[in-house]
Parts: sequence; structure tokens; C-alpha cells
Amino acid sequence: MMFVSAPSIAFDASDPETTVAIGSLFAYLAIAVAAVVLLYYTSVYVRDVLAADVSEAQWYLFAGIGAAIVYAAAGVGTLLLESDWPSSFVEGAVLFFILFLTLGIRALYHAERPGEGRSRVLPAWADVAVIAVFVAAWWGTFLVDTDWTRPVVAVGWILTSGWAILYGVQAVRVHEGTTLAALTRHLLPAIVVVVAVVFVDLVTGYFAGYGALADAAWIVGTTLVAAFLFNTAVAIRQQGGELERLYDWTTWREQSLDD
Repeated sequence: MMFVSAPSIAFDASDPETTVAIGSLFAYLAIAVAAVVLLYYTSVYVRDVLAADVSEAQWYLFAGIGAAIVYAAAGVGTLLLESDWPSSFVEGAVLFFILFLTLGIRALYHAERPGEGRSRVLPAWADVAVIAVFVAAWWGTFLVDTDWTRPVVAVGWILTSGWAILYGVQAVRVHEGTTLAALTRHLLPAIVVVVAVVFVDLVTGYFAGYGALADAAWIVGTTLVAAFLFNTAVAIRQQGGELERLYDWTTWREQSLDD
């Protein structure tokens, strides 16, 4: 589904292709709504709630969530315009969604408590180099579009997801019991599901007769990603709500020393 021509969305209940197109449209819209909500609550969370310095992770997370919005917009455009050219931006958005969320999780891992120091395995300039390689890979698929470029990008997707899992586990271990660990736990499944969908799409693309499996995996997987993003937004909102309840007169009874 991710790499095929755009199906027509002209309504015809008897046409299976139209049913898939309508399901895809709702999946894209779910991603868009969930990503916008998550972007808003993440910005509020960093600005008003979080005390730790996560300025580096903040911009990586914003970029990753923004890539999810671009993914949804390009996907809707592909369906409604019945054109193939926006699909290149769908693929690029998947690439940068995985990359920037991975870099964000890595930056969360490196967020330090006061008086704590952890050495970085890679220098700061390595992040810029990795981003440059991914940008070059995406433009390669966009401009060159040969038979070997897409598998190369797919390998990048899968390797980066493994990188995200590694740093996700480390971030949870180091920050266990904190909001940073909770945020990582909620974000990581979205990356894993995206990579699983990409993997299914790539495998079924090499075998005839598995188009329906690819479509079903894409719709279910995309809806799951939207659910994970929305769940992350809810978790962030609850973190702020817990602080607000500390000052909520409806949840605290008046106490005195005599009691």
C-alpha cells in the first residue's frame, strides 16, 4: 500500500479498491489528528511541566511528530488527487518520522540529573551526519528512483528502528520512575509498528498475490500508530493533571495538626 499507485476514492460500495481507499483515508486522518494533538501537548509538557533540560530532545520530537503530520497530509493528497507524486513525500515522512523520534529517544536517554554525567558514545556532530545521510537517501529515491534505492532506504528504516529500541530500553532503565521513562514507553511502540508495516510491505512486494495482505497490514498498522500517538498525548496530559490535582481543593481535605 505504501509504494503502489494511488487508488481512486470515487465512492462505489461494490469496488474492493474503493473500500481500501476509504479505509486508508480514515487511517491517514487518524494519524493527522493524533499527531496534531500530540504536538500540542508535547509543547505544553516541555514548557509548563517538565523540569529536566530536554531542549535537544524537544526539537527532535517536534520534527518527528511533524513528519507524521506531513505523512498524513501527503497520504490524503495521494488519495484525493488520485496522483502518485505525493506518495514520495509519504515515504520521506516515514523515513524522518522514524529518524527524528529515534534521535529524540536517544536525547532523552542523555538527559542528566543534576550532578550526574554520562559519556556519549557518539559526538554531537554524528547526529547531523546521520540526518544528512537520510536526507540524501530520500532525495535519492525521489530523484533517481532506481530498483536499488528503495531497499537501501528500507534497510535504513529497520536499522534506525533497532537503534531506537536500544536507546529506548536504556532510557527507561536510566530514568525508571520518571516522566521521561513514561514518554519513551509510549513513543517506542509507534516506531516498532511503523517498521513492521514497512517490512510487510517490502516482503509482499516481491511476491505476487499478496496485495490484500499488504493493504490490510497497512490499514491496521497505521491505525495502531495513530492510537499509540494519541495514547502518548493522553499520558502527557495526565502528567500535567497529576500536578494540577496537588492544588485541587476537591481532592484534598482540610487537615490540622490536632488531627
